Amino acid sequence: MSKTLTISLADGADAVEFPWRCAGCGAATTTSSTLAFAKLVTNARGTQRATQARLSVPHCDGCARSTTRVFLAQLIPFALGFLAAGAAAFAVVALGAMRAGVNEVGQPNNANSLVLGAAAALTAGLAGGFVIELAARVALLPVMGTALWRAPLLVPTFLTDVDYVAGVTGRPNADLSAVTLTFVRDDVATAFAAANASRLT
Repeated sequence: MSKTLTISLADGADAVEFPWRCAGCGAATTTSSTLAFAKLVTNARGTQRATQARLSVPHCDGCARSTTRVFLAQLIPFALGFLAAGAAAFAVVALGAMRAGVNEVGQPNNANSLVLGAAAALTAGLAGGFVIELAARVALLPVMGTALWRAPLLVPTFLTDVDYVAGVTGRPNADLSAVTLTFVRDDVATAFAAANASRLT
């Protein structure tokens, strides 16, 4: 059963301490994987600045490799679906808009058809990537097991800045002052809470 904890990053991401055991399986730690987050934060003067945080999560070699395999199993089908659906939508909408004469609206030599085509390509690409990634997950589930199913889909990840490594899912708050971590293993979550008691919110 998973356990969720929210930890403050006021002291910096480097101050966060993970128990020295694999977050994915609880075995001895031999390497680490990284949860990475980035946000555009608006300050009191109304200007925006890019803020980043990286948490190093202890892993055994097997869980580190699993994290990489899961990422590739998501990215490759998503990219193929995005490109195929996006290219088809761009061609259909851009050519259709050009034939309909939308480039004649407004100033001469407008590229309205290309703008409409690009918007359609982005929308269709995200939808196509989502569908193909979901289909690939179902097909690969017998091979890769539940690790693939625990990882969030890429489209929600793009929209919410969620990140995943084996055993841990991280979701930052709006200004990246805190991160909510969901642990697959209760023992790792309990040890993490004990090591970071003063930072838990």
